[in-house]
Amino acid sequence: MMGKKLYRVTCRGMTYSSSDTIHGVAYVVADNPDEAYKRLRDSLDKRKLGLSKERELDKIELLAEVADYPECGTALYA
Repeated sequence: MMGKKLYRVTCRGMTYSSSDTIHGVAYVVADNPDEAYKRLRDSLDKRKLGLSKERELDKIELLAEVADYPECGTALYA
């Protein structure tokens, strides 16, 4: 069984603000990258944040994972 993983999910928009929350970049704990993006996208859609194009996926980065010897090199303790 695979452990949970921590991903940084970046959308195409809403990635910069000088005075407000940046909704286009989020840290998501999920089993896989598809689930991580789906969680963020569902939240943005539900709250109607940004334009549809801004909610599209730009990139997903694996930051850490729950494992004794994580392949990404960083352990996640959750």
